[in-house]
Amino acid sequence: MDAEIKQQTPTQTSDQWVEELAKPEVQDALTTLIQKLPEIKEAINKAEQGIAAVSAFASDTDSLNYLSERVERFSQLALNKENMEALAVLIESLPRLAKLVALLDRVYSTVEPLISDKDSLAYLVDTAKVVTTPVTDRVGEGVSIVKEAKERAVRKTETISIFGLLKLLKEPAVQNGLKFTQSLLEILSEKKIVK
Repeated sequence: MDAEIKQQTPTQTSDQWVEELAKPEVQDALTTLIQKLPEIKEAINKAEQGIAAVSAFASDTDSLNYLSERVERFSQLALNKENMEALAVLIESLPRLAKLVALLDRVYSTVEPLISDKDSLAYLVDTAKVVTTPVTDRVGEGVSIVKEAKERAVRKTETISIFGLLKLLKEPAVQNGLKFTQSLLEILSEKKIVK
């Protein structure tokens, strides 16, 4: 075949090229090739960049040492029976974990703007104060009442007589407290909590 090519004149070779180029399928293929040239060029550039990155990584001994240490450490962990069982449990739990991560992501995406925005955070703190202030006021009021009652009891020196106790029993607050205590004991007895 080489002999045939050598014996052909340049005119015969160019005539063959013209015949080949006259075929519609060859023209379609050339058109497609020309249209694809920018994509081919981009692919070649990316391949060159990848080769450059790999060669730079391969020449960086620190990176290679780090990678080899990690691979060696992982191979030691992977052969451990306990780790394999834990990995199996983890894989079985992946659907639930995925739901949990999705929920946490939604919560984070909701809360993150509030935390990062100072105005929203201040509004949230003010709202919490509106809710907790009445409760803390009531607790503080109760504490001050107990302190005052304790101070009065210390200052009183007289003895409470039986008549004083009977008079005290007529007080509405004492009556309400006694009725509550009686009702509580009845309920506890019915529920058989107190024998």
